[in-house]
Amino acid sequence: MALNPPFEPMLAQAAEYVPGSGVLASGFAAEQRFDGHRTILFTPAGPGGRLLLQTRRGSLVQDRFPDLAAAEQLPPGLVLDGELVVWDTRRRRRSA
Repeated sequence: MALNPPFEPMLAQAAEYVPGSGVLASGFAAEQRFDGHRTILFTPAGPGGRLLLQTRRGSLVQDRFPDLAAAEQLPPGLVLDGELVVWDTRRRRRSA
């Protein structure tokens, strides 16, 4: 089955606190949230296809992020839902 844009992104839910380590055994998972550009990346499913990058509102924006061309080396038909951030390697933190 191939997924194609537009595709509804997963949305985070706010929580009052981060549960203790015992909750992880029940299947709960949490991660640090980076503030960037929420996108869904689609790698080409077959020959002649192109990498697509969709915003959470459904717009295609792959032309705005030419550095992501390297993502074409990822497996065909892969869909990644996440946050695009610019990492400042010299300052070792997210670029402002």
